[in-house]
Amino acid sequence: MFARSAFTAPGWRTGLTHLAAVLTLSISSTAYAANYSGPLTVSLLAPGGITSDGVNIDPTPLDLPQQLAPNGQILPGDGGAIGGFMLSAEFIKNIGTSFQVRVAEGASNGTTGYLGSGSQHARYQFDGLNISGFAITGLTYSLKDNFLTTGTSGASNEAALITGQVVKLLSPNSFEVNLDQIKFRDRGLGESNNFVDFRIDVVTAAVPEPSTAMLALLGLSVLALSLRTRQR
Repeated sequence: MFARSAFTAPGWRTGLTHLAAVLTLSISSTAYAANYSGPLTVSLLAPGGITSDGVNIDPTPLDLPQQLAPNGQILPGDGGAIGGFMLSAEFIKNIGTSFQVRVAEGASNGTTGYLGSGSQHARYQFDGLNISGFAITGLTYSLKDNFLTTGTSGASNEAALITGQVVKLLSPNSFEVNLDQIKFRDRGLGESNNFVDFRIDVVTAAVPEPSTAMLALLGLSVLALSLRTRQR
């Protein structure tokens, strides 16, 4: 009895090890090529309109969508709805599954100039985040210059922004960057040179393709049958 157990247990473990290796290679190959499977929609939403100095307000709500291609960018004056509202220092870039968003001071009261209304923030909203073979489970973000995770931030209220979730996952396929909460740090180079860099990294979990899942199920079935046969 002891000899049989000593023989079958390593065989079972070896089989599982081989199966795990196959699955890992399959998932890893998918992860290496991870990218958004189609264009995203970025919307500039300002339900309260805009202000230039905190006093003069145009209350007309903004709802401006623009497509962002995988590994593409939205730039000032690019002919798109959002590009037409961007200041010269601003841009939105997609790199792999991550994003770089530079937001500049647009009003003399130290804000972007985009206004929320009631419980709705002025914001950039990103929709259509679909990654083949992966499910989006969360995100991480930083407000450090040059899209780093440490260093100097252009937001004078960085701690409050992080606590208040200035970047928020809305659904597995959508997130937002709030614009009306940002207070810019004076860099001493003029208002137009005050900016905040947002680095946003999407957190994913691999979802095996149906063929991979069937392979795993078949492998486990064969191993279970083999173990049962050896124990007889």
